[in-house]
Amino acid sequence: MPDLQRPCQARMLVAVDGTVLESKILRSSGFRRLDDAARRALALCRFTPGTEAGIAVQSMARIAYLWRIDE
Repeated sequence: MPDLQRPCQARMLVAVDGTVLESKILRSSGFRRLDDAARRALALCRFTPGTEAGIAVQSMARIAYLWRIDE
């Protein structure tokens, strides 16, 4: 049986310390539970913040998740 794949895309606000301050699903996987799981996973991650003139600044970023369910 083929694998089931569900992409979703999120936007996040990254703080100067690399933590995610907020996130929003831009393109749903079609399943709310997967979208919610993507947002929870982002909240646990740390990212390299954006910079301006070499100084870390709060910035927006996008990320894509590809959920793959092996059957």
